[in-house]
Amino acid sequence: MDNTNNCMVSVFCTTYNQKKYIAKCLESMVNQKTSFPYEIIVRDDASTDGTSEIIRELHRKYPDKIVPFIQPENLFQQGLEHISFEQMFKMSRGKYIAVCDGDDFWTDENKLQKQVDFMESHPDYSMCGHAAYFAREDGTLRKDRFFSLSMGSGDLTIEEIISQWAMATTSLMYRKSCRTDIIFPFRGNCVNDDYAMMVYMALKGKVYYSDELMGAYRQSSNGSISQRLLNDKEYLVKYSTEFVQMLDRINQYTNGAYSDLIEKQKRITIFDMYLNLGDRKNLKKYKDVYQTACRTTKIRYILCVYCNLLYKPAYSAYLRLRKK
Repeated sequence: MDNTNNCMVSVFCTTYNQKKYIAKCLESMVNQKTSFPYEIIVRDDASTDGTSEIIRELHRKYPDKIVPFIQPENLFQQGLEHISFEQMFKMSRGKYIAVCDGDDFWTDENKLQKQVDFMESHPDYSMCGHAAYFAREDGTLRKDRFFSLSMGSGDLTIEEIISQWAMATTSLMYRKSCRTDIIFPFRGNCVNDDYAMMVYMALKGKVYYSDELMGAYRQSSNGSISQRLLNDKEYLVKYSTEFVQMLDRINQYTNGAYSDLIEKQKRITIFDMYLNLGDRKNLKKYKDVYQTACRTTKIRYILCVYCNLLYKPAYSAYLRLRKK
């Protein structure tokens, strides 16, 4: 890789034990059509399933684009992943950072060009993102459900970003100069770095959302956080608790400017946790969240609270249907 600083975009790809997915992910990045040079920094957290070998093989095939960053030991399991990310950030040469996890992929070969064109012509924007497909575990795209917002293309306010998971991680691109803190000051131990990134960048400048489908979020891939949340109840409680604590730190960081929204988001997080645990006793304390929930969540709530014996088999059936 040429060390001269002429790189427009650094793509950050983080992976761990994603042998089944990483080739499709990296090929979708390498096949981007751009008028500018870009690099793909692939951070592998000491995979044990052969993921690292695939990364090295693709680096040999595309030495001008793929930059392997393969760690000798797993830092995530030690709570030290911030160390490797700091190294990754410092070695990046791009004016912009694009993000795509190793189990996701891009579906539009002009994605990077379109996003850079927008950011170059709108210097007051810190971040942009776009709609994405949901992909099944085998990589086929769903056509009945999308990771998108009903608003259509346009600016996203900080209030809208705090209130929802606004954009798929695979869609995000941000201006590197806006990230003056390599590690977000309010993140703490929360693994939900993507939400923290969106909030942080919304505090640094304007954020744009495009309703154009240009990437895919793979549902329930092996080893993903979303899969672990479904299967590991202790991890679900830990994840939810740490996310609520991060929301408290965001409230402090913003001097309480969004305290009402943050309190609402905290209640939604705990409501979702109790709903996924099937804890009807505690769930009853969050009827205010139920009243503003979507229809599917309301049905789950009613089953959990009033027909608890039917809840678990009904929810399991629902999850199986979602995967199809």
